[in-house]
Order: sequence, then structure tokens, then C-alpha cells
Amino acid sequence: MKSAKTIIILVLILTFSCQEGKKTSEIKSDSKIELEKEKSNSELNSDRNQNSKNDSENVTFRNITDLKKYNGFEKLSAQVLGNSNKALVYIQKDSLKVLILEKIIKNSSPKPNYSILDEVSLTFKNKDQYIALTQCDLIENSDDKIIFSLVENEEVEYFEKILKTWIIDLNENKFKEIETTKVKCVNEWFGYDG
Repeated sequence: MKSAKTIIILVLILTFSCQEGKKTSEIKSDSKIELEKEKSNSELNSDRNQNSKNDSENVTFRNITDLKKYNGFEKLSAQVLGNSNKALVYIQKDSLKVLILEKIIKNSSPKPNYSILDEVSLTFKNKDQYIALTQCDLIENSDDKIIFSLVENEEVEYFEKILKTWIIDLNENKFKEIETTKVKCVNEWFGYDG
């Protein structure tokens, strides 16, 4: 009787452990499935339409650095823009810095997917130079426009070394470069001791 119970318990343990192992090997994340579907669709569309967007712009993904184009990049920051379904992501690899405007795609999964709407790339001579992304305001006619700049990191209240500035147009889904002299950028970390 005792050995029969032991055998039954062992059979149940083996059965459940085999099923658990099977589940983990068969699971594919939503982002990989979407990436494969979109990649095959974008390959078909690129042959048909020469004016189609770059393949990476047609792809739905979970993490920008999972795309082949951005493999090896480090994500420095990401944030949702206002109350929109758009996000701004800042990534880098060596001396190459890239700002990406993404569309947030909500689905049945608790984690959203994204697609690329626009991007700007900058290469700096010194790959070790720390370039920060910060939100800025227009000096004159300040309004609710979304403005970001790449700045050299300084211990000052307002950044003085503003390298490039863009207005992010959420209607046209584009970065629009403007003169750096037209903005002021507060250093949110100035005076922070932590």
C-alpha cells in the first residue's frame, strides 16, 4: 500500500514536470511572433512599393533594441509623450545617438508593442562624451509644443551647451529641427545630491 502511494506520487510529479518543461519550450513571446509576421509582410510590401518605409518602420516590436537595425544599442531613456499614444526613446551605440518616435500599440497583452514613426541619428566625435536628452521650452511664444534637445551634461541650472533641438509634431509624427538658440532647457538634476 505504501509503495503504491509512492509510485502514484512519482508518476504525478513526473507528469507535471514534463508538462511544465513542454510549456516553456513551446512558448514564443508576442513580440517575436509579431516581428516575424511583420518582417514577412514588409518583405512582400517592399517589392511592391518602392516608396514604402524602411523595414524597421513597418515592424511591430516590444523592445527597440531587439530589432536587427538597433542590435547592440543601449536604451538610455524612454517616455510617453503627454496623453498620446506616442513615446520618445533615446538609444546609443558608441558615438551614434538615435532618437526614435514610436507609436504605442495596445493589444490583449498587458505589455504594449511599438512601431517606429520617425527617427533622427547623430554621430559625435567623442564616443565617451555624455550627451543627455532633456525637455525644453521655447524662449518666446512658449506654448504646449513638445520640445527635446540633446545637451552636454553640465552642473548648471539651465543647460548652456545645447547641441540639437527638435519639436516633436504628434500630428505629423515627425521630428522638426529648430535652432537651439530659440529654447531654454532646465537641468532637472541640478542640485540633486542623491
